[in-house]
Amino acid sequence: MPDEIASPPILTLSDFQNNPSSILPTLNNENGALLLADKPYGVTSFSIVRNLKHLLQKYSGDKWVKVGHGGTLDPLATGLLILASRRATRYLHHLLGLEKTYWCELRLGITTPSFDLETPIKIIEGGLGNLTKGNVEKTLRNFVGAQLQKPPIFSAVKLRGKPMYKHARKGREIEMTAKSITIHSILDIDISIPYIRFRADCSKGTYIRSLASDIGTSLETGAVLTNLRREKIGRWDVKDAMSFKMLEELETANTVKH
Repeated sequence: MPDEIASPPILTLSDFQNNPSSILPTLNNENGALLLADKPYGVTSFSIVRNLKHLLQKYSGDKWVKVGHGGTLDPLATGLLILASRRATRYLHHLLGLEKTYWCELRLGITTPSFDLETPIKIIEGGLGNLTKGNVEKTLRNFVGAQLQKPPIFSAVKLRGKPMYKHARKGREIEMTAKSITIHSILDIDISIPYIRFRADCSKGTYIRSLASDIGTSLETGAVLTNLRREKIGRWDVKDAMSFKMLEELETANTVKH
């Protein structure tokens, strides 16, 4: 049996709408499948993987079923999460290099250690009175292109085998290493100071929280990411994803085997 599968089945919202009872059998097949999910606010990516794993274990009667995802989302972010089951998990590494699209909202004038609202406001920077929509938009467009970006210290990047956020929560001061990323476009800009909203297309490895912080630094006001939604991963769109509620309903849509 080859180590990779060329093209696993892809389960979308239309599959749930047309035949919800087919979802678990397809995921449970030995070759597995990909599933497009819409992660809700405040739920971790790992918890969605864990819930689907438990559901498949109950459905199949197996003590262990392999389930994974093709790129994590922060707990306070929403949007597209691609799940995979069984042998289809071998396909997930193909997703890591794909371009992603995010809808973003920033709040100027404040900073937090995590660059979003997961940690308390650290500093009220102010400086908003000197801003105009014109110079804010010009600053945003300056971030389009290849650049070096430091991941947030509150991130899943690992140091000595542990995610950085575990070191950060213990108050350890660590200098993050900048990595090459590309912001392909910043579009649909909406500026209502102190809030900025836009849609960004970016390369793998891009942290929108870091982008928000860097924008705030450039504007000399500070900034915090207040809303983030992943809309696309490559050719897949969150519009075609199943909601979390639908995933919870999969068990009742099937006759459990055991």
